Amino acid sequence: MLDFSLELQERYENSTSAEYRREQGQVFTPPEIARFMASLLSPIPSEYHLLDAGAGIGSLTAAVCERLLHLRSPRRLTAHLFENDRQVIPLLRRNLENCRTVLGKAGHWFDYVVQDEDFILAASSGLDGQRTFEGPIPAIRFDAAIMNPPYFKVRKDSTYARRMAPIVHGQPNVYAFFMALATRLLKEGGELVAITPRSFCNGLYFRAFRRWLFDRVALDHVHLFESRTDTFKESSVLQESIITKFHRLGAPSPRITVTSSFARDFRGGLARSETPAEDILDDSCGDYVIRIPGGSDDHHIMELVESFSTRFADLGLRISTGPVVLFRATEFLLNDDRGEGSVPLLMPHNVKCFETIWPLAKNGKPQAIKLCGDSLRLLRPVQNYVLLRRFTAKEERRRLCAGCFLRSTQSASHVGIENHLNYVYHADRELSEDETFGVAALFNSTLFDRYFRVISGTTQVNATEIRTMNFPDLKTVTTIGRRAKTDTSQADAIVASELGVPRPLQKQLLER
Repeated sequence: MLDFSLELQERYENSTSAEYRREQGQVFTPPEIARFMASLLSPIPSEYHLLDAGAGIGSLTAAVCERLLHLRSPRRLTAHLFENDRQVIPLLRRNLENCRTVLGKAGHWFDYVVQDEDFILAASSGLDGQRTFEGPIPAIRFDAAIMNPPYFKVRKDSTYARRMAPIVHGQPNVYAFFMALATRLLKEGGELVAITPRSFCNGLYFRAFRRWLFDRVALDHVHLFESRTDTFKESSVLQESIITKFHRLGAPSPRITVTSSFARDFRGGLARSETPAEDILDDSCGDYVIRIPGGSDDHHIMELVESFSTRFADLGLRISTGPVVLFRATEFLLNDDRGEGSVPLLMPHNVKCFETIWPLAKNGKPQAIKLCGDSLRLLRPVQNYVLLRRFTAKEERRRLCAGCFLRSTQSASHVGIENHLNYVYHADRELSEDETFGVAALFNSTLFDRYFRVISGTTQVNATEIRTMNFPDLKTVTTIGRRAKTDTSQADAIVASELGVPRPLQKQLLER
């Protein structure tokens, strides 16, 4: 059945443009992933009601139907599928008819309802007529929901955002709305299996959603993909994707299964671990962050970093986002260093590990910014800073890259820091050079980079996550910096020795 789905999918992709599919938020589920997602559902009883929201071609429902073929006793499956793209609906119906025919020949019954309407608008009003999202819960009917929801941001004043106001913060993403509404439509004990970006696992924008979600479901299983580029065929997928399985209400899962594969090829087997739920769900700062250790090494890294008794912000350290937004500061930007009357403008390409290189031309980007009364609000006084890139490329080896910006090397009084950089400073005084190198050494270390990947699945380095990270005391930071600034190539070994990293883990970190 999934082979038939794939043929229909290829036909649809050949008849539509990639741009059109991006506008619709469509990224179709590869057959290998669809089969794996269907396998995560609990044993299917004699009568089963399935929700597939944002169904597309219907590959996920077809994967559940394939599961029935291996069952000897007859099953009755009823699927409700939401899809509002009129171009794909005829192919969806053909796929479902094929599933009905194949299952019928095997002695099973398959009924389906295709609802050609917007799932968010329909389900937030309530399938039983309730008009608001926070109104009485509609009749819970589904044994399971399986989904690959669309992925795109929506304006916070949009109809979607207004309907979903209890879980909205900032600029929300539509996939979270699909997950929330599917959760409402599950019966007690019902299961949700979804493939989505990992971005909902941490960060301020999804905090309200996480709290809302975990008041209603328990997390059972997380699957990681080690490669961001090979999970989907569409090259436009920039986010790191995960598969999650939840169950509605009832007792929380004491342990959560974590599996991983390189990409969508599961034939090589899966790395698998069983992790205490408290190690995955962290509410120590009120943010309900979902941390996902990929293996035993990640567990040891978590234990070590979280053994530090202080947090980044407790040490007087502060992190802020660069205030220069290029399109809002065009009147002050200069393409080259004009000398007097201008100051350096620092951008991500200026920041290397332990270094800040300026001037450094790149693709005609501005290199300096005017120093005048009107531009002072965008500038920072020259002092010792640690500069941290906010974004990394899709497959860049390191998530964290920190450069040292030192007052002793500058002649200007101020500096412009562009919005794609974070900068670290002390709340009450200037960082010493040793502290500056020490903070940079920690961020540039494999230890902290691996830890950050456990707590954050996006390519963005958010200041909120840095502020709440456990951090060594400033005396240790200073010692690390004093040693590292004489030979930054040894920073990993210096960090490991000063933090007392156990030798087996130290060996593993230094070999990467």
